[in-house]
Amino acid sequence: MQSIIQQFFDYQQLISLSPFGTGHINDTYRLEIVEAGKPHTWLLQRLNHNVFRQPEAVMQNIHLVAEHLAAQPYLLKILAPKPTRSGHWLHHDEAGNYWRVFPFFENTETYERVETEAQAHEAARAFGAFAKALNSLDASQLHPTIPGFHDGEKRLADFLTALENAVPERLAEAQPEVDIILHNQLIFKKIADLNLPQRAIHHDTKINNLLFDASTHRAAPTPVGVIDLDTVMPGIILSDFGDLVRTSVSLADEDEADLTKIQFRKPIYDALLEGFLSEMGGLLTPAEYSALPLAGPWLTLMQAVRFIGDFLVGDTYYKVKYPKHNLVRGRNQLALFEGT
Repeated sequence: MQSIIQQFFDYQQLISLSPFGTGHINDTYRLEIVEAGKPHTWLLQRLNHNVFRQPEAVMQNIHLVAEHLAAQPYLLKILAPKPTRSGHWLHHDEAGNYWRVFPFFENTETYERVETEAQAHEAARAFGAFAKALNSLDASQLHPTIPGFHDGEKRLADFLTALENAVPERLAEAQPEVDIILHNQLIFKKIADLNLPQRAIHHDTKINNLLFDASTHRAAPTPVGVIDLDTVMPGIILSDFGDLVRTSVSLADEDEADLTKIQFRKPIYDALLEGFLSEMGGLLTPAEYSALPLAGPWLTLMQAVRFIGDFLVGDTYYKVKYPKHNLVRGRNQLALFEGT
């Protein structure tokens, strides 16, 4: 690890290096070093190139977004990558891994779920401010680092392929869920037919991708910065608002097997809508504004399609903790979809 750190820093002492955060994709470490006689803290991260198959493109996007945000009246902290000492955004080690460094923002915290209307409002406002600041960025300058990530029609096509190749026993067990998906599949065509404008958007607007001021805590949550910019790429605004809805309106997370705990909290939805529109409302086209109520159901059904499709073919994409994990996740998302 010291040889990796040396690619980014000319430092005098390594104080500590410890795992940080709860991310499921990349490996993140809190790095403390002495530089020029003073202690500094950074985030060192191994980018999962099995998920992000174009690591350089990911970093080009993040650098472009950080530069653009810095030139805007954007009040949140900016997650700008630190280049290596040779001027690259990534270090590619001998084992084939890709490493990068970001600033570490002190006195911040993250939340794993939305518990209050205040949290919902401030989370939506922060992601809205992020989208607003990127409104003037030409989305065509960004690489589609995960092609078709929130393309409902592509996800449905992949699901139909999974049906053709399904493990027979798994198909029999998931048949009720398959029927629900097929019955509601037209929502994907409906959204695609709107031809909404392509924007530079985040694509992963869970509340744990926000940093909050730790001193204000939960009673008066103050957003500090938007993080996890790996999926910033061209897309439609329904992706960001839809994922906010999907991951916020139910207190239960997507691994919850007890479907009675999955309830649509309308006050939370109203707070999300108000917070998002407080920043983005004046920039939405009439078609985007009219389609916002469909964003949550659309994105939630898309996630159910992905979970159930992966279950049918033997759990080849998502990490699972037990044999029916993806089926449970899919049922969870379908229950939420039917509630929205």
